[in-house]
Amino acid sequence: SALLALTECHFMNLQTMSEIAYYPGVQRWWGSVDGVMRAWAGRDLTSEDAEWPQPIASELIKHMDEAGVDVAFCLREPMMDVTGGTVSLSTNGFMLQQIEPYPDRMFLANPGPGVAGALTSDNVAVSIEYTIDVLGDPTITTSYDSNRILYEVQGTVDSPKLVYEHGVIIRDYGDNSATSDEQSLIVGDEIYIPVLTGNLTSLSSMETESIEIKPLSQSYSRTKIKSVTITIDTDYPEVWEELLAGTSTADTTVQVDLGQSEIVITSTAIEQISFPAGNVTADALYAGLVTFSTESEPVTYTSIDISQDYPCILDIDIAEGASAQTQSTITATVKNTTAPFDIHADFTMLTNDPEMYDVFPDYSSPDSISATSWGLPNENTVQWTNITHPTYAAFEPVVVSFWVINTENNMQFFMSCVFSRRNPVSWF
Repeated sequence: SALLALTECHFMNLQTMSEIAYYPGVQRWWGSVDGVMRAWAGRDLTSEDAEWPQPIASELIKHMDEAGVDVAFCLREPMMDVTGGTVSLSTNGFMLQQIEPYPDRMFLANPGPGVAGALTSDNVAVSIEYTIDVLGDPTITTSYDSNRILYEVQGTVDSPKLVYEHGVIIRDYGDNSATSDEQSLIVGDEIYIPVLTGNLTSLSSMETESIEIKPLSQSYSRTKIKSVTITIDTDYPEVWEELLAGTSTADTTVQVDLGQSEIVITSTAIEQISFPAGNVTADALYAGLVTFSTESEPVTYTSIDISQDYPCILDIDIAEGASAQTQSTITATVKNTTAPFDIHADFTMLTNDPEMYDVFPDYSSPDSISATSWGLPNENTVQWTNITHPTYAAFEPVVVSFWVINTENNMQFFMSCVFSRRNPVSWF
């Protein structure tokens, strides 16, 4: 059955009311109330023969029972303007005395003016160091200046500071901290690191305030990950030590360094990392999620802006390799990629091997194939040498796909080519 509640019941202290009856403001107020009551009910509220119930709890409970009302939310009545700011018509202390006999039926609401709260943020560093399984095993570090959001009530005692950090809400009591949330950073060997970039304009208010959080709407991926180390700063290492207890696996190690106030996650199970990206302005917060997956997924392709240094691959040529019938070399021109491992090829159809889905080139010029980044703009000749594949009969076709990425402007270029054997040892 439904709960029936009275949401705003004001009690008045009868002793106080009798003491302030001579105030002109009080008399004018009651006169206006009487005018309303006469129009509404045909009788005064304050006349000697009025039969209105007194504005106290013991009277209200009778009428609640009569009307079948379950609970009432009760408020003090300030009305200090009618006495020139001298006294309230009732106080919080009076209200508590009134509702005390009815603990299951009457509840104190709105015990007075709200207190001010302050909303601020701190920078918190997130560092991701990963090694790519490609020639030279290059190691790259990507860093984010994430945000920790803090809400603190001002002018109260024993109210904890509420802190958002890395996806959980922490209650900071000063000498200790706690959370009732569960961590979502690690699920088995899958890792998810939330980042909150940009800036929060500090707020202090007694009113309800809102924070505008925008998404980091773009992303780019790195594949063929050999190992990764994630270092995350925290102000609450003891809380995270408890949250992350037992999350390590055979391939993923999770540690909380209490001395350095860091969460350190190392893993050799990761195959692909997806990084959030996009333009960030100084007047807003931007949310994104760095995902570390144990499986590689096909990339998603973005549109190309030809006014920028957009990436592309062209002049793709295939020729016989060291073994003419079962090996081939592919040469191409690649423009405006940000690293050699931002150049990808899908040779699964050529090789009849599903493991050859994502293959990096093994030669580049003039930029080095072992570099961890290439300056923009650029143009390089790249090769995939001696790709082993089955023998093909004359005129038998195969499809080879390529995608190249510019991570600085979050653009990707995709192309597929069809090659056919001219004869058992050459292509056209």
